[in-house]
Amino acid sequence: MIAGSNWPISVLGSAFGPHLDARKLNMAICVGYLEANERDVPATLTVTGLVAPKAKWQSFEERWPRALRAEGLTAFSGRDFIQGGGEFSEWLGEPERRSRLIGALSRVAADQAALGVSYSLSLADYRAVAHTLPHREMLPTPYAVCAGVAMARILRRMADAHSRDVTLFVFEDGGIDHQQVRQIAAAEGIDNGEPVQIWPREWRDEHGRLRRLRPLEACDLLLPSTGSGLPDRLIERGSWDEERLNRDRLSRIFQSMTAAEPVA
Repeated sequence: MIAGSNWPISVLGSAFGPHLDARKLNMAICVGYLEANERDVPATLTVTGLVAPKAKWQSFEERWPRALRAEGLTAFSGRDFIQGGGEFSEWLGEPERRSRLIGALSRVAADQAALGVSYSLSLADYRAVAHTLPHREMLPTPYAVCAGVAMARILRRMADAHSRDVTLFVFEDGGIDHQQVRQIAAAEGIDNGEPVQIWPREWRDEHGRLRRLRPLEACDLLLPSTGSGLPDRLIERGSWDEERLNRDRLSRIFQSMTAAEPVA
């Protein structure tokens, strides 16, 4: 099997070519994950993400694998790190090694990130609101709802701080549709923006090479149970945005969505 490699950040922004300053092309990289309640039943859907200029992400994709190799790892999975699975199956009894790794990875991510975000909703609230609406089978998934909110809030924040920059959005694959994301963003008042990209965390190409989109791994540091401290660092810098969508908020989003024109 041929060795794997990073999937270059430059490919994600290739539509803009070299004429656009890599410092002016921002990339919002986001993942979605479920959190279980005390009965181990999925209860909350959260989208977390990191935003940085393309130039910073290019630096990241060089530094991140080096930090992993220093600990004998090929990739970082927040779930495996928390639960002691995969490459971390023998790490639970090594607190110093865990602390060293998470500290090194957090420094790499913090050095590159211009903004960190977290948007979540209760699945019970989602179902309760959906139950009151006609054609609820056509509603965007919880992942798409949080992703659309992420797109709208990040674009507004970036417009305020960097009005002439361009921001691309990349979401991890998994029960998400780019049209649904745009529908939610439109319901939030954002009708413009670049097409949403949806990518897996890793895959094998036609030659058997394992490809990894490393920034998706870094977003796992925002999982509270990793103990990375990355959200706290971003909060201290004023580079953090979060929202928990309650029932009233979800109801307003869905009502605005049904009133809006479809987004192609």
